[in-house]
Amino acid sequence: MSADKVNEQPNKDESEHSASAIFVELMRQAAAKAVSSKSKSGPDDAGKSPPGSAAAADHSASAGVTEVSLEPDAVAPEVKRIRPRRWILRRPQPSSMASGFLGTIFVVVVSTALVATLLMFFVNPEYVNPAVVRGLQLESEEIIAGVAAGNPTPVRTPHWLRRIGIISGHRGKSDSGARDPGAICQDEYGNSILEEADINFAVATRVVASLEGMNYGVEMLDEFDPRLNDYRADALVSIHANTCYDFGEYVSGYIVAISEARPEFGADAFLRECIAENYGAYVPLERSYNLTADMTDNHTWRKIHPLTPGMILELGYMLADQAVLTEDPDLLARAIVDGILCFMENVNRPTSQLEPGRHPSGYVIPAMVTPTPIFGR
Repeated sequence: MSADKVNEQPNKDESEHSASAIFVELMRQAAAKAVSSKSKSGPDDAGKSPPGSAAAADHSASAGVTEVSLEPDAVAPEVKRIRPRRWILRRPQPSSMASGFLGTIFVVVVSTALVATLLMFFVNPEYVNPAVVRGLQLESEEIIAGVAAGNPTPVRTPHWLRRIGIISGHRGKSDSGARDPGAICQDEYGNSILEEADINFAVATRVVASLEGMNYGVEMLDEFDPRLNDYRADALVSIHANTCYDFGEYVSGYIVAISEARPEFGADAFLRECIAENYGAYVPLERSYNLTADMTDNHTWRKIHPLTPGMILELGYMLADQAVLTEDPDLLARAIVDGILCFMENVNRPTSQLEPGRHPSGYVIPAMVTPTPIFGR
């Protein structure tokens, strides 16, 4: 063996030993950097081994792949998380009061036009009260005729907005829940042959039907109707018939009465006189002034609104005037309706010119003046 060959072998081992030392040193530096980067990255990246670390080296070695870091001082780029972009809502700019008001008016007008269009095409005209339609047509014709004649057009409240209450005396149940037929006429055996409630109802229904045909807002009320509490109307008429008791003498006539708490020259008195004069003009009965506490201090007067004009009409006595009360209820109803129109429209004035003063019997007669409407105006 020559000297050159002997010297060559140590140089080879030395070179291999130096390469191994360099590789180990590189791996150590890479592991140290991996530990430092892992401590900075936080817990989220704890389960991941950066390239060049000892774990990565072991994994590479087990896979049979040798990785050599040519740049041991290179630092892996920092990965930043990108948050999703959030939409920022801008605060609306305050608008002026005028623009808001005009916008509201525009919405109301458009909505009204749309609803009117839908109603015109999809609503059956038969659903509209024919009395209301007829009343509007009559009002329009009167206004057109007045304009054509050069007359001023009066502004009147439509009839269907004017409220009238008609009480059918003793109809329904009393406050105690029992039925109260009112006065009763009996035969010689004590059997009931005529009840006041039936007479009152027959007349009241005809009055309501007639006023509804004139487009008035009319309500049929029971004697103890809960709607009477604080009841407001342009007029309230309570229809009754007088007793069937035999006084031993001929007692006849109709009676009109108002609350004793109401003034004698107010709207209540005017309503009373309109009913009295027109009823007397149609019905062949004399006016009686036999007032009782049941008339002047009736429970109805303590319930209704203080501004509601009200009166009680006793149609006649059920004994002496029985034929008048039962044979022609249409006549009685017509007399009452004309009396109400006298009060509501200042028409059908009594034939006699009443002046303020006293009746020969001592009853005060008020002046016939047109009342001021009080309900809804």
